[in-house]
Amino acid sequence: MKKACVTVLAVLLSCQFMASCQKTSMEETTALSGSETESVSESVEEDEGISAGDHILFGSYPQKSVSGTDTFDTVPIEWRVLDVQDGKALILSEYLLDATVYYYDMADVTWENSSLRKWLNGTFYDTAFSGSEKNLIQTVTITNPDNPVYGTPGGNDTEDKVFCLSLEEAQLYFKDANDRMTAPTDYAVSRGAAVSEDCKLENGMKTGWWWLRSPASSSNRAADADCYGNIDTKRNADGVDGDMVFAESNCVRPVVWIVLSDEISEVE
Repeated sequence: MKKACVTVLAVLLSCQFMASCQKTSMEETTALSGSETESVSESVEEDEGISAGDHILFGSYPQKSVSGTDTFDTVPIEWRVLDVQDGKALILSEYLLDATVYYYDMADVTWENSSLRKWLNGTFYDTAFSGSEKNLIQTVTITNPDNPVYGTPGGNDTEDKVFCLSLEEAQLYFKDANDRMTAPTDYAVSRGAAVSEDCKLENGMKTGWWWLRSPASSSNRAADADCYGNIDTKRNADGVDGDMVFAESNCVRPVVWIVLSDEISEVE
């Protein structure tokens, strides 16, 4: 499914939307107070020498193409540390690791019943992590609020090991749209990931689109971040309204809570 890039800049949420921002804690996703929403970077927590903003290696997944072949090297996954609490870290993959649908059919669906949730906590979890790494991954309660702009139902809370960010979290944990921009790996492109011909990261990789777990303007659309890092934060924003749930060219940027360990290495 070929998608055209939009060039609109991300529009900041209203004060009311910011007040409703939520942050995934180890117990559950709980509403933040006004002081907590100012900036994650202003209250960086640190544990085991790792703090928010650091990059670490954890797990492995097919990523880099092998020259002259149609195969891919399985290499360590690079993660961005979003938060650190009580010896545990919330981490997000730095790159888009795979391309898959949010749901396999044209239907109204929430995160609880999505194909993406099942895939992340099944196929991806079993492929990306060893037994010892799985022991470090925490099962957390994920709240799924209604879409803050359109009111589309978010569905029931879920218990997940691997998940995607919500619209609110995608606003909270990044400085701006540029900070949200990222690119699919060679493997993800081979799986059908859409890439922008106009927008690239500093390393030359072409940027792509990635799913959020929140609903978009209707229950058969899911929110996403586009190739410019824009997210749907304003009613009827030009071209920024997530995507149909069966879109095959959107990518996955997994999120997990892990127990910090001496075995986890930082990216130099």
